[in-house]
Amino acid sequence: MNVLIDIYSISLLAVSLTVFVLRYLREEPPILPYLVIACTCAAGHELGRAGGGLGVTALLISATFLFMGCVFYPHIRRLSGQKGDAGKN
Repeated sequence: MNVLIDIYSISLLAVSLTVFVLRYLREEPPILPYLVIACTCAAGHELGRAGGGLGVTALLISATFLFMGCVFYPHIRRLSGQKGDAGKN
């Protein structure tokens, strides 16, 4: 279980940092959600090493939902903006 938690937390951290860097090169994303994801992954990693179990699972699931929100929110915002612009014409 500890190895699975370590792999998941490190991979979530690596993917979120990669998405942040790619988005930073194209636009100016908010830093706070990515910082929260990084801190949550670090805390989950340390709690996993200490045998946290259920707490680690809750932390990593919440970090995953926050990451999905960071990935999908700009696309949803653009789609809703396009629909509003089309209705005004």
